[in-house]
Amino acid sequence: MQRGRRIGTTFSAFVAFVVGITMTGSLLLGGDPKLFGEQPGSEQLAERLALPATLLLRLVAIVIALSIVIGVVNLLYVHITRLARGKFYSGLLLASFSITIYWSIAMQGDTSLLAAVQVPIESALAGLLFLSLVSGAATVLAKRTDVWGLLFILIVLFVMLASLPLAELALLQNWHEWLMHVPVSAGARAILLGIALGTVVVGTRALLGLDRATRG
Repeated sequence: MQRGRRIGTTFSAFVAFVVGITMTGSLLLGGDPKLFGEQPGSEQLAERLALPATLLLRLVAIVIALSIVIGVVNLLYVHITRLARGKFYSGLLLASFSITIYWSIAMQGDTSLLAAVQVPIESALAGLLFLSLVSGAATVLAKRTDVWGLLFILIVLFVMLASLPLAELALLQNWHEWLMHVPVSAGARAILLGIALGTVVVGTRALLGLDRATRG
């Protein structure tokens, strides 16, 4: 039993390694004939090298689409079962789902119904975000009154005031635009770089068979 599990784990790690190396090489070398110079047949070679990545990406897209379909079917099954037990909100979800599908088919892809529902929901979420910021600011003032807590309060107040469409706040709006384009953009890029580095580390561990998912 233990030997069979070890063989299965080794095989899984080997498959992950081969697929990962093939995908990486195909993405790096395929699709760009300039990498092979001006030699005859470079375009055909680039297309052949890009073929594994294209096939794998299409396979991933198909699997994701099937997963979404299975998830929707499972969601409908669960709520139909709950509706049979008298759950009101399950019936509401099924009715909303049926109306949305009928609207999309009857109106040939018209998204006005989606906008009519989504815009109020987004406005409500924005209002909840505002309340969360106010609540967080009050919590910070109650628990810590150091420099960083006061800085957080000042930034929250500044952002909220600069978001108001008033001509008297034009100077604050200019500073708000600078704040969003420089410090906030730098923080977002730092987060993206961290995600990229984490992805590289996790991918390398999976390729080398060091990840627990491939070691069993």
